[in-house]
Amino acid sequence: MALIKEITLDNGITVNYHRIASINNVTSQASIIEIQSYTSKSKREEEKDAIKNNHPMNIYIHTEYLNKQYTQTLDINKAYEYLKTLEKFAGYTDDIE
Repeated sequence: MALIKEITLDNGITVNYHRIASINNVTSQASIIEIQSYTSKSKREEEKDAIKNNHPMNIYIHTEYLNKQYTQTLDINKAYEYLKTLEKFAGYTDDIE
């Protein structure tokens, strides 16, 4: 799964494809969601293919870590639901990988 939404970063690069790469629950402290953003879905597909085939790649990935209140049961589905509540992702489109 991923979210599709055009976002221009502070450095001027526009990213359109956003996926959760990891979730880290620090017991009783915080839940940290790692989001990787790509310039396009095709660049994400290129990355997956390069990893699978052990090929080099030239792909821009913007990584961001969101800290939220600790949620013991935070899983990938709940993490995406949380992202969808943020103003940054308002107007998103779901993409089922």
